[in-house]
Amino acid sequence: MTTKLKYLPLALLSLLSCSVLANDVSSSAGMFDNHFFNDSKLDFSTRNHWKYLKENASQPKEVHSAWGQAFTLNYKSGYLFDTLGFDVTYDNVIKLGASDYFATRNLLYNDGKGYSKHNAHGFNKFTQRYIKIKLGNDNIKFNGKVGWQSLKDLGIISSSQHLTRNSYLGYSGIFNVDKLAFSFARINSAFPRESAQKLHFMSNDRKSVIDHISTAEIAYQDSTTKIDYSYGVAKDYLRRHAIELTYKPTNKLTLGSQLYGSYALKNYDAMSKSKKEFEDHAWHYAADAQWKEDDWNVKLGLAYTDANKHNAIGFYGRHLGKNTRGRFNGLAAAGADYMRDGELVLSAVLGYDFVQDNTTGLYMNYGRFNYKHQTLKNGEINVFNIFKPTSGTFKNLSILAKAGYGWSYKTISSSDVTPKLRDGKAQRSPTLSAETVIDYRFNLF
Repeated sequence: MTTKLKYLPLALLSLLSCSVLANDVSSSAGMFDNHFFNDSKLDFSTRNHWKYLKENASQPKEVHSAWGQAFTLNYKSGYLFDTLGFDVTYDNVIKLGASDYFATRNLLYNDGKGYSKHNAHGFNKFTQRYIKIKLGNDNIKFNGKVGWQSLKDLGIISSSQHLTRNSYLGYSGIFNVDKLAFSFARINSAFPRESAQKLHFMSNDRKSVIDHISTAEIAYQDSTTKIDYSYGVAKDYLRRHAIELTYKPTNKLTLGSQLYGSYALKNYDAMSKSKKEFEDHAWHYAADAQWKEDDWNVKLGLAYTDANKHNAIGFYGRHLGKNTRGRFNGLAAAGADYMRDGELVLSAVLGYDFVQDNTTGLYMNYGRFNYKHQTLKNGEINVFNIFKPTSGTFKNLSILAKAGYGWSYKTISSSDVTPKLRDGKAQRSPTLSAETVIDYRFNLF
C-alpha cells in the first residue's frame, strides 16, 4: 500500500504559515508569547539509503537488497507561555530499487504476501505529531510529550533510523533534578520505520496482541560517570531490565558496561518452541573500553549471553515483540548473531582520520559457542568510511559507506538460530553485505 500524497501541500502550507504568522504576531505586543513563534524551527532533510545482503543461512543463496530516497520536514515550535508547544515530522519515501527479499532490509513498504520485489513501494507519513510541555527551571524541570513520537533509548524502548524512524503512540516524560533524571513512557501502537501503516505490538508468533509497553528509567550523570537503570513490561509478554554504565577516568579513555535481561510472561510462554528466542529468561553481559586521540580511536568489547532453550540454541532478543525496537547499546548488535546462548564475543571498532572530516575504519566481531560437542565459530569484518564536514558549504552533509564479509553456519529457519546439521556437523554459511547512507539537512528557519 502506498499512502497518498494529498496531505503534503497542506503540511507545507501549515508550516510556512507559522513563519508568516510569527512576523505578524511579533508586531502585536501581548497577544501571544512571542517565544512560541520566535523559537520555532523548520528544517528539511534528505536521506539516500541502500542496503545489500547475500546469504544462505536458512535457505538457498539469496540476495536481499533495497534502495530508497527519503525527504523529511521537521517542525519544532517554541513554547506558548513558556509551557506548551507542538512538533511535527513529515516523511516521504520514494522507491529507487529492490530485489526479492527486500523486506528484510527494512527500507521500503512490503505491500503484499511473500518476498517478491514487486511488493516494494514507497510511502509517506506524519512520523511525529505530538504536544509537548515543559515546567520548572534550570535546577528542577519536567519535559513531557503526548502523541506520535520517536523514543531513542527512553527506558527499555528505542527507535532506529533507516529511511525513516520508528515512532510510537503514547506519552513520555522526563524529570531532571540536578544530576538525576527520572524518565517514563507508555506506548500502545507503532509506525515501523519501513511503513506508514499503524500497527499493534504483537508476539513473535503474531497470535497475541501486546496491549501496551510501559517503562521507567533512573539515571545519574556527572563529568566522569553515568549510571542508568531501566525497567519495563510488554504487557503479558516480556519483562525487561537494562543497566548501562559509563566511566571516563581520563579525557582519552572511556570504560563502559551493559547488562540486559528479559523474563518470559504468560503470552510468551504460550508460544510454540520454534517462535521462542529463549525458554524462561535471557541475559546479555557486555563490557567495552575506548581510547580516542585527535585523529584515531579504538574501541574493544567483550560480551557473553545466557539464553537457555531446551534442545536448541536460544538467543537474547533485543526487541519486545513484533513492531517494537528495544534498547541495546552493546557492540554485538547484529540481530541474533553474537547473542546466542553460551556465546562469547570479541568486538572491535578501529577508526583513523587520514584527512580532515573523513574517518576510515574497520568493524569486527568474532564469536564462538558450543553445540552438541562442536565449537561453532562465526564473525565478520567490515570496512567503513564516514565523510562529515564540520564547516563550509557542506557542513550539513554526511556520507557513510561500508562493505563486509561474514562467516556463520546454516540454521533451522530464519527465526530459529539452532544449527542445521548434516552428518552431525554444522554447515558453513558465508555472507556479503554493503550499505551506503547519504544525508543532507537544510535549516529553513
